[in-house]
Amino acid sequence: MSRIARYCALCGRPLSERILGGRERPYCAACKQPVYFDPKVAVVVFIEQDDKVLLIQRAVDPGQGFWALPAGFVDHDEAPEAAAVRETLEETGLVVRIDKLLAVYPKRDDGLADIVIAYSATVISGEAKAGDDAADAGWFTREDLPPLVFYPSITLTNKWRAGALVL
Repeated sequence: MSRIARYCALCGRPLSERILGGRERPYCAACKQPVYFDPKVAVVVFIEQDDKVLLIQRAVDPGQGFWALPAGFVDHDEAPEAAAVRETLEETGLVVRIDKLLAVYPKRDDGLADIVIAYSATVISGEAKAGDDAADAGWFTREDLPPLVFYPSITLTNKWRAGALVL
C-alpha cells in the first residue's frame, strides 16, 4: 500500500518533497515539518486445540476466499495483546487468553500490514463461528489444511505442520 500526502495536516498548504534522513519525504515549507508515515501494525493469533488449528476464511480482499489465522490491526490506543484478544473474538466468537509471543514479521506479501505480531492463545470460552470479516471459521488438522493466504499464517501453519512450532 503506498502512502501519499499532498497537503499539510497542520496548515493545509501543499507539500513539497525534501530529502530528510536519507529519504525523500513530504515536507511543509510553511510549518517546516516533514510528514512521517507510521507503519500499520497487525496481530495474528495461533490457536491449537485437540491437535487442530483454528482458521478463518476471508470474506473480503485481500485474500477473499482463502483461509488464515485470526488477525487484524492494532488500534492506536491498545496494546497488541489486547488487539489479539479483540480480533479473535470479532472474527471467531471465541474468548482467548494470550499465552506467548511467537514472532514478529515484516511485510512479505500483499497484506495491508507492515508489521505483524504473532501470538499463541488458548480458548477460554465460546464456540467457533465466523464473524466480522470472516466468511467461515473452522478447526483443521495438519493433513486437511485449506488454501492459506498471508505470510505469517502460512509460515506459522507450516511450522506447526512440521512439528517445529513451540506453543
